[in-house]
Amino acid sequence: MRNFLLIAIFLFASGLLLPANEIHAQSNDQNIRVSEIRVLGNKRVSSGTVLSYLPVNIGDVVTQSSLNVALERLFDTGLFKDISIDNEAGVITIDIQENPIINRINIEGNDAISDERLLEAIDVQPRRVFTQKLALEATRTLLDLYQAGGRFGASVEPKIIELDENRVDLVFEVNEGPLIKISSISFSGNQRYSDRVLRSAISSREQRWWAFLSSADKYDEGRLDYDVRLLRQFYLARGYADISVTRVRGGLLPDRSGFAVSFILNEGTQYTVRDITLTSEIENVDIPDLISLFDFSDDNRYDVRRLEQGLVDITNRLGEFGYAFVDVRPEITTIPEDSVLDIHVTVGKARKNFVERIDIIDNTRTLDDVIRREMELVEGDAFNTLKLERSERNIRNLGYFAKVDVRNIQGSSEDQTISQIIVEEQSTGEFSVGVGYSTLDKTSLNLGIAERNFLGSGRSVRASIGLSDSKTDFVIGVTEPYFLGRNLTGSASLFNEKTKSSSVTTKRTGVNFGVGFSAANDIYHQVNYRLDQSETTDSSTTATSVTGENGKNILTSSVSYTLGKDTRDNRFDPSEGYLMEISETLAGFGGDAKYSRTVGRAAYYQPYLFNAVILGVRGRIGHVAGLGENVTQSQRFSLGGRLVRGFTGSGIGPRDTGSKAAVGGNNMYAGSVEIVSDLGLSKDIGLRWTAYTDFGSVWGTDYPAGVTKPNDQAMRASLGVGVLWDTVLGPMSFYWADPISKQSHDETKRFQLSIGTRF
Repeated sequence: MRNFLLIAIFLFASGLLLPANEIHAQSNDQNIRVSEIRVLGNKRVSSGTVLSYLPVNIGDVVTQSSLNVALERLFDTGLFKDISIDNEAGVITIDIQENPIINRINIEGNDAISDERLLEAIDVQPRRVFTQKLALEATRTLLDLYQAGGRFGASVEPKIIELDENRVDLVFEVNEGPLIKISSISFSGNQRYSDRVLRSAISSREQRWWAFLSSADKYDEGRLDYDVRLLRQFYLARGYADISVTRVRGGLLPDRSGFAVSFILNEGTQYTVRDITLTSEIENVDIPDLISLFDFSDDNRYDVRRLEQGLVDITNRLGEFGYAFVDVRPEITTIPEDSVLDIHVTVGKARKNFVERIDIIDNTRTLDDVIRREMELVEGDAFNTLKLERSERNIRNLGYFAKVDVRNIQGSSEDQTISQIIVEEQSTGEFSVGVGYSTLDKTSLNLGIAERNFLGSGRSVRASIGLSDSKTDFVIGVTEPYFLGRNLTGSASLFNEKTKSSSVTTKRTGVNFGVGFSAANDIYHQVNYRLDQSETTDSSTTATSVTGENGKNILTSSVSYTLGKDTRDNRFDPSEGYLMEISETLAGFGGDAKYSRTVGRAAYYQPYLFNAVILGVRGRIGHVAGLGENVTQSQRFSLGGRLVRGFTGSGIGPRDTGSKAAVGGNNMYAGSVEIVSDLGLSKDIGLRWTAYTDFGSVWGTDYPAGVTKPNDQAMRASLGVGVLWDTVLGPMSFYWADPISKQSHDETKRFQLSIGTRF
């Protein structure tokens, strides 16, 4: 009975409440048909634009909920500062207040970062609708930019200046604050390597007063994350396969003078490689040969760089047999208690591939044929990684492209490969002014204009003039890299030069024509014809030797042939590869001079410690002999200066007894053994050091009268050190050399300085 009364009371109460709720809902969400829509307050935004954002049209039945949705949509446009919507018996009135338009954006108080860079970062243009959100986002962007540059105390305050016609000027007042740099870098947990060694392994640096051109001491979260990877790589390269590195977020010192950066390390065990095994899903693969591609040096210490190089070598070796897509996976098993690890390499399934197509991508100016003729693969050839790498190097050596990438993708079937040659073109036209100074040539000035890729055809045209204390020359020429539609390089040039020594001045004018071609395996051939007229004047009143050409106009017609092989990775600053070249010149095809000149040169470069140390060995030898007549002075060899440092430009060999000027010799040899490295130096300032020994000799003259020791073949040698510095002004070199073997009549120069720039 009691339960029955409770249920009755509950039902009675529910009946009283239910009608009340329905009436409230109806009063607040009545269905009304729209008879008219009015837009008020708009000046810049048309009524049609406002209506286009409404989900309501005349004749629609609307509720308060749908009007709320309309209000939300209008606010989302960012066009309006305030909006109200009223519904009076089906007449909807929309009263709006428009956001202002930006008239001008100014940045004030900035000095370290230019207006242009700051405005580009916020990307806010005049005539854009202004909102508070836009100003706040721009402020945050400016602060992030300053903090990325090490100015963590910077502040930015946006100011709004209201103008007539609902316009505003947006002004950002900047207080850049001091440049806060890294004051200390510390490490914890490192037992094997000192803090000093680890600091040299990362890219960030502590603040140093003398490194004012470097940015490595700025606090940069991105760079510090990169430093973590560098530390891991440092330890992995030295056998610590279990290395763990974490970074404590840099803390700003209490006086805000700098940041303290700390790295926490767990070095783990140093491992040696116990065993290397390999399994291949490709049949008929020489597994011992692939394993032999791994080289962990004599102590067999684990080095992740040598592991990665071995994997690359396996991929390339299989690529030489036509396998374009090979999955090579290493698996490392460590045994900490024995400090050894095992490496197992799995070579996945692959099929021999053929080149289905070669695509040249992003060459907007250079013709496809100019690039394709450098390829050692054509469509239909068996895929070959080695030939593809050589093709990439050939294209890069053209000098037309800032970047050359090769990407291989699967073709229309599993055994077909599409090779994509992706290039990034760079400017090949050049107007140059060169200013230089060296202790050998003194001040020099060079002016030139050149186009290395004329109309995208690969042709080169050039004109230049050079002025220095010892030489003046003018050259104009053209080079056709695909002469007569064949793999021939044709060239022609016109030249005029004047060379002065201490007692002799030689003027020479002529033309030069050449044809060359490259063969397989980096072998090149060059044939040249040269016709020139020279006049030599002896300006010394104390000279006792005979030049054989004083006051004469000598016409020389000569043909030369050059054969060489060049595998160097860079012709100007090589770090790997070798050069072998021999050149033979015969003069006497008409003209006055008749002689034979032979010059051979060779060079070898080998990197060690993963390109940290470069060993270079180079040398040259030369001989000139008259054909039925004596060899005159301008046809002889001179030696010293850059070839044998520690001596003046022509400081070695026979000299005039009276004027003490070098007269040169019919025979010459020179050589050098050099080490170049940046070990122990900061990579931030672009410094490298070198240690070297140079040697050589020049001797023999057909006019021995009045010459000091004309046939002295004694070898001269020097020992030296130097500093190479890549600066914003151009390369600088400083060499100190001490001649350890010389003759009394030789001229020495223990210090050589060279500075050059182009702008």
